[in-house]
Amino acid sequence: MKTNRTKEMFLYGCTILMIAFMCSCSKDNPVNPLGGCASGVWSQNILDETAALSAAGQAYSENPTAENCNKYKAAAIDYFNALKGWADCVPGTNKAEYDKAIKEAKENVDKDGCD
Repeated sequence: MKTNRTKEMFLYGCTILMIAFMCSCSKDNPVNPLGGCASGVWSQNILDETAALSAAGQAYSENPTAENCNKYKAAAIDYFNALKGWADCVPGTNKAEYDKAIKEAKENVDKDGCD
């Protein structure tokens, strides 16, 4: 995987996260107005995946070996899967864009080799 692809994957992840932060998680249920969106701070529930992706990206950046590349790709997939788990918190008008961004990011990770 080339360094430019690493930056591109990181930017995809940041874009997805920014879209999610800009979206509210409100629901019309007076008993549970935030639905299953962790009181609007759902991002705290993906901190492990975010930290793992950051650490793997840094390790690969400092030592671009095939092993570090594969670890980075695995961490990216875990991160995108974690984000996908919170898709219900994204309002309907933004959900298609959110889903598309995750799908494209996963496809980029899958198609890049660690050569």
